[in-house]
Amino acid sequence: MLKKSIMLSLVLIFFIANLAISSASYAASRYTGTWSDQYDIGSYGMNQMLLRMKDKGNQVEIEVSNDYYLPTNDSRNSFLNAKGRYRSSFITGKATFNSQGTASFTYKDEYNNGTMTISVKKKSVTVTWSGKETSDYSFPKGTFKLNKKVDLSSAESKKLGVFLSNFTELQLYKFDAKKVSSSDLIRFGVWHNYINNFNSRISSMNGKLYISRSSVETSILKYFNITFKDHRSVLNLKYTGKGYIFDGADGERVLYVQVDELYDMGNNQYRVNGHLYDPEDSNDTIVSRVDATVKKVKTGKEYRYVLTQLSVKH
Repeated sequence: MLKKSIMLSLVLIFFIANLAISSASYAASRYTGTWSDQYDIGSYGMNQMLLRMKDKGNQVEIEVSNDYYLPTNDSRNSFLNAKGRYRSSFITGKATFNSQGTASFTYKDEYNNGTMTISVKKKSVTVTWSGKETSDYSFPKGTFKLNKKVDLSSAESKKLGVFLSNFTELQLYKFDAKKVSSSDLIRFGVWHNYINNFNSRISSMNGKLYISRSSVETSILKYFNITFKDHRSVLNLKYTGKGYIFDGADGERVLYVQVDELYDMGNNQYRVNGHLYDPEDSNDTIVSRVDATVKKVKTGKEYRYVLTQLSVKH
């Protein structure tokens, strides 16, 4: 009876030990990846926080950086010439995540002295730094929510780039679905079809060009997921009750979007970071930044992206 009890205890201890080891290993591999968040400062500045975590056996190697940039006088010229105020801070260490998905470690250098806590929940991460800000190179104190980077295939990257290029080719550089006007949607619906669907959706009428309201509605629904009925005449686009009459316009420089990174914000929403390029001049380096929020919408077995927000600086 005693031998049986001892054997049972040994088995239980072995099971608990293996469970602890496997849990730690699982946590380490589970939390490997890159997370980020960024926001605009003024018209051309930006603040970005970046978290990188890498599996190191039963521990995770953690690097957290915060970069701040504000062009001189917050001007376009300073942005294009990379002149202004830069501030960068960096925290690094190793830690083991517990069963709740939280890990912490202390860090100290000439600019920082405090505790970094990382908490992972599904697609997002919260980063909490308890140290004091003693200089411009100190990591900012507080709690920050970051989103996980998505590994993009070349095909998906191209699909997203083409999607966003539908807006930049019309010089639509600022968009917010919560604030968009009917006039802006009408202009997009007409000029998008003029550039991309001329033969199938544009016709001539008394020396003018014509597009039906249903074609405009179809494009607005496709790219913004907005069911549109608020038709009206806007600048250079006359509404007839059935469609729009207008004159063509060509000769503008067309800029497209190259996608650099994609971050999962949850609920089928994604943050896209990229830059502009000229498809007719691959050697022309365009100083630019493209930031967008898109939503993935599924219809049947197919899905498409719709635009929520767009900000282009160049």
